Amino acid sequence: MKRILLSGLIFFLLSADGLAYAAAQGRGRWELLGRQEVNFRADHDRIDVGRREGKFRQLEIRVQGAPVEIRRMVVTFANDEKFDPRIRRRFDESARSHVIDLPGDRRVIKRIDFDYASPNRRAGKAIVEVYGR
Repeated sequence: MKRILLSGLIFFLLSADGLAYAAAQGRGRWELLGRQEVNFRADHDRIDVGRREGKFRQLEIRVQGAPVEIRRMVVTFANDEKFDPRIRRRFDESARSHVIDLPGDRRVIKRIDFDYASPNRRAGKAIVEVYGR
């Protein structure tokens, strides 16, 4: 009888731990919303996101290939409300932004506009990616 109770307790603890791990993994899943190549000069680009990608609470910017200076970022939601997270800064190659919390609850993103520049022409072209979760 003790062996059955002990087996049941071990199974319950392992199941609860597995469920907690799965829930944590679900919260941490980042989805690529779009990517743009940055020219050598000042540049403006738009990433159209749309409804098909779903609703998001947070964003993260990732830069690859070369440094880039992001001067402005404006997120436009499905209801045309705008959010300017004020992230003006220089990103080194292979850098990530801090996690950007979107206002309100989960939001449908229509588009994201960027104003940026490559500070070093010899470093090559940068790729800017936006992820949401």
